[in-house]
Amino acid sequence: MTTAYKSSTPKPSRGPTVDHEKCLQQAGGNRYNMILIAAQRAREIARKHRADERKDAPYPVVNALAELEAGAYGIEYLKKLR
Repeated sequence: MTTAYKSSTPKPSRGPTVDHEKCLQQAGGNRYNMILIAAQRAREIARKHRADERKDAPYPVVNALAELEAGAYGIEYLKKLR
C-alpha cells in the first residue's frame, strides 16, 4: 500500500491565465466563433505564419487565446476563414 504525501511547495504555473469572458466578447459573444478563431490562429502560430511575440506560453492555443483576449483580432477574423 502506497501513501500519497502532499507537497508543501505549490505546482509551477502552466503559463498565463486567459479570461474566457473577454475572449468571448471579442468573438462576438458566440463560443463556437471563439473556438473557430482561436483554433485557426493557433494553427498559424504553430506554423509560424506570423511573428510570434508571446514567448511566455509554450502552447499555440494559449497564445491564440491571449491574443484574442488582448483584442489583437476579433470577429472580423472569421471573414478571413470563410
